[in-house]
Amino acid sequence: MKIPVENIVELTVEHQFLQAYPILSQLRSDLTLMEYLELLNDMRKEGKQLFALYHDTSIVALAGISWREDSYNERYVYVQDLVTDVNHRPSGLGYSLLSYINNWAKEHGAEYITLES
Repeated sequence: MKIPVENIVELTVEHQFLQAYPILSQLRSDLTLMEYLELLNDMRKEGKQLFALYHDTSIVALAGISWREDSYNERYVYVQDLVTDVNHRPSGLGYSLLSYINNWAKEHGAEYITLES
């Protein structure tokens, strides 16, 4: 029996962004591929980052984040999009990705994270 390999990475190159589109389109079904790439380009200029949980070689969960600051001057990570592939719900993979982002954010100076999905 083959044990699946799970890995969480920040997406940084175009082929990864293209792999992420089918997952994100499950959350944003009205977003075409062209609109997604244009939006992604604009959002990356503003500092938004995408993290993906891979199951073997396929993305099965995705989260978009950005850094924010609240009225108390505390930096935090805002999770805008969190989606798990419909074929992998409810498996805990979204929770695994969110836990990873929480730990990553704290290691990078965030006071807390907040989620909107």
